[in-house]
Amino acid sequence: MHMHFLLEALLILFVGFVLLRISGKKTVSEMTGLEIITLLAMASMIGHAVSGDGLWKTILTICTFVALLIAVQFLAVKFDIVEKLFMGKATIVIQDGRILTQNLKKLRMSVDQLEAKLREKGIASFADVKTGTIEMDGQLGYELIRQAKPLTIGDFEKLMPYLLMQAQQKQTENLFDEVIHKGHQKHIPTELQ
Repeated sequence: MHMHFLLEALLILFVGFVLLRISGKKTVSEMTGLEIITLLAMASMIGHAVSGDGLWKTILTICTFVALLIAVQFLAVKFDIVEKLFMGKATIVIQDGRILTQNLKKLRMSVDQLEAKLREKGIASFADVKTGTIEMDGQLGYELIRQAKPLTIGDFEKLMPYLLMQAQQKQTENLFDEVIHKGHQKHIPTELQ
C-alpha cells in the first residue's frame, strides 16, 4: 500500500510537470490572470491527489485545466475579443509627457508606483516619455521622445561621414608642408605670395 501511494504521487507530479511544459514557459510576472489561476488550480489538485483524493480524477481535472488554458490562448491569437476578455490589453498611462490619471485610477496604480517603474527603466522624467503603457503582465512599455532616445549604431553610421567631412575641413595646414612639398598646397592669391 505504501509503495502504491508513492507511485501515484510520482505519477501526479510527472503529469503536472508535463502539463506545465505544454502550457508554456513564463515567469509568474509574465503570466496573465488566467494562467496564474490555472497554475494555482493545478497545484491545489496535485496536493489533493497526493493526499489520496483519486488519481485518475485528478489527472483528468488538471488535463482539463491545461486544455482550457491552451484553447483560450489559441483563441486569443485568432480573435481580439477573446484576448481582451481573458488576457487584457495594454493601458496607456503616459501620453506626450503627461500622466493620464484616469487610466492610473482604472489600474489602481499610484503615481509613486508609476515613478518606480520609470526609474527601473532608467527614465528620469515623465517629459522624456512620448507614450507609456502598463502591459498585460504589469510591466512598463514605453517610447521615448526623439531627444531622449539613445544614439544607435545606425544613427552613428549615418552621422559619421558628416563628422569626418567636418574634421577634414577643420584640419589646420601644417606650415612644414610647404617646405616638404616645395610649394603651397592651397591656392594663394598672387598679391600674398
